Amino acid sequence: MNNVFSDILDKCDESDMILVGIGEEFQYDWDVLLQDPRYIEIEEELGEERWIVPFLQKMMLESYPDEVLDQAYSNLKKIIDGKNYFIITTAIDDYVYRYDFDEKRIVSPCGGFQKMQCDVNCCGQLSKPDNTAFEKVKSYFNHKIPLNELQKPICEVCGREKRFNQIGVSKYAEEGYLSQWELYTKWLQGTVNKKTCVIELGVGMQFPTIIRWPFERIVYYNQKAFLYRIHSSLYQLEEKIGNRGTGIKEKPVKFLANGFVK
Repeated sequence: MNNVFSDILDKCDESDMILVGIGEEFQYDWDVLLQDPRYIEIEEELGEERWIVPFLQKMMLESYPDEVLDQAYSNLKKIIDGKNYFIITTAIDDYVYRYDFDEKRIVSPCGGFQKMQCDVNCCGQLSKPDNTAFEKVKSYFNHKIPLNELQKPICEVCGREKRFNQIGVSKYAEEGYLSQWELYTKWLQGTVNKKTCVIELGVGMQFPTIIRWPFERIVYYNQKAFLYRIHSSLYQLEEKIGNRGTGIKEKPVKFLANGFVK
């Protein structure tokens, strides 16, 4: 086990609370799609039928698990299990929900594949994923039905397209995460003057106002907090944090996956 990883374990053990931020470098590699010959064929066929791409991403998540990412999450579970933690993630791959973390201690402000919404959020209603559309997309991928047999999910209220509740839709339905965000903010209030270990995993500048900058403020104001920022290139810390933080120049998935290896 490397010395830095051992330091993180010790810091977590001595802390009252643990805050984990998961960013874009700690996400499933969607490039696996681009390596699939069938997907390359589909890209040439799709035209304006781009709505099926997220369904293909969901299919890839189920069909081609990332073993290194699996190990990284498994090790994260070992580190924080049984402790007072909260996880905030901007990854939309839903990987964090596979490892028996307490879902009341997770917030995903960028969404994922667990819910669907009207593309223009006409009524603030969210629904379960459309399994019929999903199964048909899989059948199309496997050459069992032609493209023209696919039908995009439609909002029952306004007739617009339904899409996965992910940031990037025409009008993102924040209703999908706001209740968990309230739990998160209440939990954060409890970190005041408490020993808090803050861990950033691959958080870059894609959504800095969600994790990166707020985490810096937490550590700046709480003199009992310590920040580990793990990133392949954006590992630097603000000077105002002083000696209450460590920047680790590593690919965060590999760093965590190899953490318990001696």
